[in-house]
Amino acid sequence: MNVWQIFFLLILNLILLSMLLSSISMAPFVPAKNRDLGRIIKMAGLKQGEVFYDLGCGNGKVVFAAGAAGARAIGVELSFPNYLICIIRKLFKRSPGVSFKFGNLYKYGLAGADIVYLFGTPSGIDSKLKNKLKKELKPGARVVSYVFEIKGWQATTIDKPDKNRVAIYLYVV
Repeated sequence: MNVWQIFFLLILNLILLSMLLSSISMAPFVPAKNRDLGRIIKMAGLKQGEVFYDLGCGNGKVVFAAGAAGARAIGVELSFPNYLICIIRKLFKRSPGVSFKFGNLYKYGLAGADIVYLFGTPSGIDSKLKNKLKKELKPGARVVSYVFEIKGWQATTIDKPDKNRVAIYLYVV
């Protein structure tokens, strides 16, 4: 093997490892449906200037929707390929209030967040994440969970318009 082949294999392995780690941490990458973006923003009760975090932002679709609705929207992503997609999308969109952070969501503080959005399986939203949310979010902050409920928490509102649409859960801390 020549140097370029070794380099290519190394990069490919790093990308695959990054994707594997992110898929087993909270949930596999499944982007929110375009038709659900308005429901997510409405469920969050998003107001102009609020701080919106998307933990595990995937391709950034929800972050861009929150930014377009007037929020200071921050996406946190562990998968390097998805993070790069977000950065590239940001280059081509006019999104002054949108930013992305690469890394583990546990390394970022949420004290300034008004809204936290997440897509995580019931096993992915573990006691560690629930404790982080309870400890760091200010009273009155909202948590929006796409598709899955947060076990042990009481949803304030559940939006499931019909059997063909996924549920969106709202929790107030």
